[in-house]
This record gives sequence, structure tokens and C-alpha cells, in this order.
Amino acid sequence: MPSFLEALREGYSRDTLRAETPESIAEVAADPAGFIDNLLDPPASLTLPDGSQGAAVPSTTLWYIDGATFLGALYIRHHLNENLEKVGGHVGYAVRPGARGHGYASAMLAQGLDYIRANLPLQRVLLTVNALNPASIRVIEKNGGQHTASIPHIWRPGETALHYWIAL
Repeated sequence: MPSFLEALREGYSRDTLRAETPESIAEVAADPAGFIDNLLDPPASLTLPDGSQGAAVPSTTLWYIDGATFLGALYIRHHLNENLEKVGGHVGYAVRPGARGHGYASAMLAQGLDYIRANLPLQRVLLTVNALNPASIRVIEKNGGQHTASIPHIWRPGETALHYWIAL
């Protein structure tokens, strides 16, 4: 847990649409057991980027670590809802800033796809990526992603979300 808190302070964010704040980091630091419990048994609803409440889909969070060092996380949604069909998809991932550029995202995604193959009844998965994120586009393509659509980003006006499907 100390390494995860270091990653948050370094600029790692659990949500690509909302940056961590000193308050959100303090919440994790104040109740690490509660934070872990929330990861293992997520709530049934969540706050969307526009502030509204929405139903959460079943999900799995996998941490990518080296020894005791938190490097990043993979977020796997077991099915899609209307919003995730547009932005978010089945899989999201993030690498802490100090560990970027070392191939960890590609390795995380590859291992996450193996996890999905072994544990979920999906034949293919959707990944979405901001068109302004060439590093993540390379990671997805390296793991077999096929670009199928470009749509206006539903949470970031003026930006484009790219859809990639990966056959399992």
C-alpha cells in the first residue's frame, strides 16, 4: 500500500477522466483496508464524470507490481453499458508516471487479456482511447487491437474517442 500511495502522489490516477486530489489521496491513506475492501467488493453505483450517479457494471481490478512496488493497474469490466460502449470499454489501464516508457502497459494488457480468456465468457473486448494518446494507441495495437470507429468523446467536448476491438 505505501507504494500505491507514492504512485498517487506522483500523479498516478485511478480514473483517466478525473485527476487525484490531495483529498482523494488522503482518503486512501486514512483507510487503506477500506480502500482494498472497495476494490474487492465494488459498490453497485458510481459517480459519473458529469456528477450524476450511474449503475456500476461488475468489474475486476488487477494491480501490476514488481516486488512491493506498484507499477499500474488494469480495470476489467465484465460487460458494457451504454456509456462504456462509447467511452471506457471492457478494459482500461494506467501506469504510474515514473514507470512509463518501459513496456509495462503492453505487458499489463497482454496479461489482462489472458485473465479475461481464462475467467470471463467474452469472445472479444472493446478498448477505447483518446485520439490524443499515441502511446496507449500503440499498446492496444501491439496487443492485437483493430480500430473500428472514431466518435466524439462523451465526457470531453471537442475530443475524439477511438474504438479498438481485440479478439480473444
